[in-house]
Amino acid sequence: MSLESLLNGLPFVEHLGIEIEAIEEGYARGRVELTPELSSVPGRKIAHGGVAYSLADTVGGASVMSLHYAPTPTIDMRIDYLAPGQSDLVAEAEVVRDGNSVAVTEVEIRDAEGSHVADARGVFKTGGGEGETAWGPGSPESTNGGTE
Repeated sequence: MSLESLLNGLPFVEHLGIEIEAIEEGYARGRVELTPELSSVPGRKIAHGGVAYSLADTVGGASVMSLHYAPTPTIDMRIDYLAPGQSDLVAEAEVVRDGNSVAVTEVEIRDAEGSHVADARGVFKTGGGEGETAWGPGSPESTNGGTE
């Protein structure tokens, strides 16, 4: 199973409609369609801050997973909201530090019109734990490096 397929199949990711579009070494891009259910304003399409945050967390985690092919739980995520997202949101994440036990990623979120909606910085756990993961059997580390 590919890393993209694994991430796109996560129940929460599917529920929100997030789609991981690209994963390369230390980089990921994803998007979410801004449906009325994801709006913070009745009768208008204005992305709820939680949608932008979830997109940043998912895409940031994907960028780290591209280097480790293992679950990388979020330790901390900080986000600055810069403008209202008024259409589909697109996030790009890049790992800026990959250490022995944690990685740091920077995420930029824009809407489909190109408005800079938010910037985020995430810290993800990359090592130090052995044995079972929350993902259980079939987790990325047991899928031939995340590729078929």
